[in-house]
Amino acid sequence: MSTVIAGPTDIDTTTLEETVKARHWLHRHPEMALREFDTTHYLKERLASYGIESIDATHRHDPEQPSADDEGNPSAPLTTGVTADIHGSLGTGPTLALRADIDGLPIVEDSTHAFASLNPGMMHACGHDLHMASLLGAARELQEHRDRFRGTVRLLFQPAEEAELGAQKVLAAGWLNDVDLIVGYHNHPGLPVGTVGISANPIMGGNYRFDVTIHGRGAHGSRPEDSADPITAFTAMSSEIQTIVSRNIAPLEPAVVSITQIRAGQAWNIIPSVMEFQGTARAFNRHTAELIQERLTRIVQGVSEAHGVTSHLDWSVRAVPIENNPDIAATLRREAVHYAQKVIEPVPSLGSDDFADFQHSGIPGVFSFIGSNGDPDASGWHTPNFIAKDAALPYAIDYYTHAAYALLN
Repeated sequence: MSTVIAGPTDIDTTTLEETVKARHWLHRHPEMALREFDTTHYLKERLASYGIESIDATHRHDPEQPSADDEGNPSAPLTTGVTADIHGSLGTGPTLALRADIDGLPIVEDSTHAFASLNPGMMHACGHDLHMASLLGAARELQEHRDRFRGTVRLLFQPAEEAELGAQKVLAAGWLNDVDLIVGYHNHPGLPVGTVGISANPIMGGNYRFDVTIHGRGAHGSRPEDSADPITAFTAMSSEIQTIVSRNIAPLEPAVVSITQIRAGQAWNIIPSVMEFQGTARAFNRHTAELIQERLTRIVQGVSEAHGVTSHLDWSVRAVPIENNPDIAATLRREAVHYAQKVIEPVPSLGSDDFADFQHSGIPGVFSFIGSNGDPDASGWHTPNFIAKDAALPYAIDYYTHAAYALLN
């Protein structure tokens, strides 16, 4: 990993040193969604060392808006994640939330660097350790420079971005009830360190999950005439599903439909009675997503009838498209020229982030990309050898602090 380098920044040297140490600790100790207990404890300790008192997550729970699990059922208040407030000394004003996500992924890390994951089968394969560390660094800077802004900065270390609908749980728990603006970012390994991508346009798509169960009639492999074969039904469905984008959506409208998991059978010589498959659809607008859902439903129903099987389709919204506020985006772009080596209009990604849930809840905000690698062979998100460079930290810290100084003045 590279040594931290700072662009045109006024970040305190001690802040940078502590931010690197924090990033390394967090990378060594990844935890899964809603189980980020050690991470939460560590974040609270670091904030306390800066004189910032965390708000107890269980006390932030709004009983009028109960949290929800993946099925929309009520659940207990969040017990992971951290919120804390920093009050500017220039007077009263709006509340700006600065958000970082905190959960890791169930991926075995393939890395030789000195701070590789110590938790078996888990790693920060999406750079959330970088996000957390940079928000800690920004918190230290903002706490030291409260005379540079008015109003309140709400630090939001959000649990469960990768799974378990963390943003929706945060909203349901009332953690952002009094927030007027929100800013976040995602590291981007395809962009060189020092590059900041800020746009008034959507930069990440909506993420939709589909689960299909096909119920047929099992039989011995030597007597296929006795079966209603869910596997042959699936192969027909799979072929038709691949035409949803190519034959129903305009070529210049980005969209993806991918089948990603298949399960069937328990013996090599038995035609199974049940088959399941899952997948994801991605789109930049809701109309396209609704069209994909409608076509998927018709294909599953029609093929099932033709093959003499019955099927059940579940469609769920995992994340809606990012919708950036143009005025906030313009402000952040003007600020970025003071610290970034290069400010760009980023190429949109059909990856998703539940930061969009905050925007769609009615809180104006901007989500951006910050370059975290840029090497020709840099691995992408969610891969075993994903590497985000320490050198990206000062640019991420500046992104947060400049947003606060500009938007709270």
